[in-house]
Amino acid sequence: MNLFDKSKGAPRCIDSLQTGENVSWFYRVQEIVKKKTKNGDDFLDLTLMDKTGRLPAKVWNNVGEYHKLLRAGDIYKISGEIRDYRGKKQITVSHLRAIVSGDPGFDPGDFSETPPFDSEALLVETFSLLDGNLSNPHLHRLSELFKEEYGPVFRQAYGAQKIHHAFAGGLLQHTHSLLKMILAIAPHYDLDKELLLIGALFHDIGKTAEFKTQPALETTLAGGLLGHLVISLTIFLEMKNKIADFPEALSIRIQHLIVSHHGEKEYGSPEVPKTKEAYLLHLLDLLDSRLNIFSEQLKSGEAQKLFSDFNQVLGTRILLDK
Repeated sequence: MNLFDKSKGAPRCIDSLQTGENVSWFYRVQEIVKKKTKNGDDFLDLTLMDKTGRLPAKVWNNVGEYHKLLRAGDIYKISGEIRDYRGKKQITVSHLRAIVSGDPGFDPGDFSETPPFDSEALLVETFSLLDGNLSNPHLHRLSELFKEEYGPVFRQAYGAQKIHHAFAGGLLQHTHSLLKMILAIAPHYDLDKELLLIGALFHDIGKTAEFKTQPALETTLAGGLLGHLVISLTIFLEMKNKIADFPEALSIRIQHLIVSHHGEKEYGSPEVPKTKEAYLLHLLDLLDSRLNIFSEQLKSGEAQKLFSDFNQVLGTRILLDK
C-alpha cells in the first residue's frame, strides 16, 4: 500500500490545504489534460474539486498508467504534496486510485459544490435591486421572466471556467456586482440605467449553457461552436419574444450591450461598443473580473511572500501585503 494511502481524521477539504503538507483524500477529477514538458516527457494536468472549491494537480510519474485509469467526473483517492506554483497552491500527485466500497471517510455529499456565500440571499437582493429600479414595464417583465426561468440555475452557475468568478455562484456574484456599480455610476453620466441593468443581467447568462461543471468540467457543443455571447443573445431574444409589443429599438440596444461587452473583436465581441451604455458595461465587466482575479490571488497567495508570481491575465505580479 502507498505510504500516503491512509485516511486520517477529518476530511481534507480543498480550501483547508496548506503548502508543504502531504495529503491523502478523496477528490473528483473535473478535468484531465495530457501534456509534454520542454524535454518531451508526458505529464497530466488535472483539475480536482470538492464541495469547497477546485485545485490544480500535476502527475509526473506513472503517467500512462494513470491516464488510462482516470476519467473526468469520477472520484479518486489522491495522495501527494501541496506545493506553490506561480502564487497558487497545487498538488503534486504521488499516487491515486479509484475509490472502493467501504473506503473510510468517503462521503458522496462532499462533491456537491456550493457557493462560498449565501446564494439565496444574494439572489433575492439581486432581483430586489431590479424590481426597485425598473419602471419600464417591458424591462420589468423581462426581469421577472429571467428570474422564473433562470433563478435556480443562476444561483449555482460558475462565472467562468478558469479566469474569474470560477466557482459555484460566481455568475450571480459577478452580475450582482455589475448591477450595484451601474446604479452608482449611471446617474453621474446621465446614462440609461434601466437599459444597463438589463444588459448586465443578460450579458453572461449564456455561460449556463457554454460549459458544465458536474460531474466534469467541459465545454458543451453549443459552447464550443457558438460561445456564450451568441447563447446569451439567443436567450434574450427568446425571452423578449414572450412579451407583447416589446419595442424593437429597445431590443436592438439590449442586443448591442450583450454582443459588445467584451470590448474588442479580438476578444470575441462581434461588434465594439458604440453607445455610452455599451462602453460602460464593457468597462464594468472588465473591472469586476480583474478585481476578482486580484481577490482570488490574495486568498491563495503564500503568507511569506511579498509578491505573487507573474499573473498572465493581469500582466504583472500582485502585491500580497494585505
